[in-house]
Amino acid sequence: MKKNHKKLGKIVTYLLLISISVVMLMPLIVLFATSVRTYDDLMLNPSKLFGSSFSLEAFGKVLGENPYLRYLGNTLIITVVSILGCCLTSALVAYGFARFKVPGAGIIFAIFMSGMIIPGQVLNIPMFEMYKNLGWINTFYPFIVPVWFGGGIFNIFLQRQFMRGIPSSLMEAAEVDGCSEFGIFVRIALPLAKPVIITIAVFTFLNCWNDLYGPLLYLEDQSVWTLAKGNYMIYQAELGNQGISGGTVLPWNIISAANVITIIPIVILYFFAQRVFVEGITTTGIKG
Repeated sequence: MKKNHKKLGKIVTYLLLISISVVMLMPLIVLFATSVRTYDDLMLNPSKLFGSSFSLEAFGKVLGENPYLRYLGNTLIITVVSILGCCLTSALVAYGFARFKVPGAGIIFAIFMSGMIIPGQVLNIPMFEMYKNLGWINTFYPFIVPVWFGGGIFNIFLQRQFMRGIPSSLMEAAEVDGCSEFGIFVRIALPLAKPVIITIAVFTFLNCWNDLYGPLLYLEDQSVWTLAKGNYMIYQAELGNQGISGGTVLPWNIISAANVITIIPIVILYFFAQRVFVEGITTTGIKG
């Protein structure tokens, strides 16, 4: 009898979890379903989830009329260089805070962390003026250079919390063996911090890949647009075309196809990195 109750409980739990998963995935389902419909089908049945036929017409139009390979290349350059900068420099700063016990280190770190309460929008105007005076507008420098100077306050916090959990006996043993401070950082701290470094890499990847506000501010020429700005401009172009033609339904199949192309790498990354990502988050709270 108890076994039957347990089985029933498992079945109910699984059904509940599946239902919640379907609800959570519904926006993605709608996005993919819309991207493989034709515009005529959308006009006839705008409220239906699935169209009467399967069509890749929207993907062909998006890829054929826009330099998506250039958008992809620009986005990859910004993303990869930013990931390297964030992971390396945040690890260096965090190692300093976790390793060296100097008077006032806690106060310095608290002041450092207080920068997180400053809204980024407050700094947009002075940063834009500074980048303009440096001649960095319409280049990738505003996205790449800042992350190579510290890697971000939140990333430093994650790295510091993890490195404080590394046993000091490991570092003392390395010192006895004649290892330099930089050697301890490279050979002990970095390998042990792999989960949190991958977590920071995932966060940085998502921030760079999905960033629209920055490209709208700093990237003007189409040759340096990212995927996010390219998709936004496609939406604006279709919105303008609708006003000219007097259409009643936006070509959501084209807009959806552009977004599907952009999110595919994110979905792939999630499936490959989810285990390490969760491990990195759960271990950042360990204290030495």
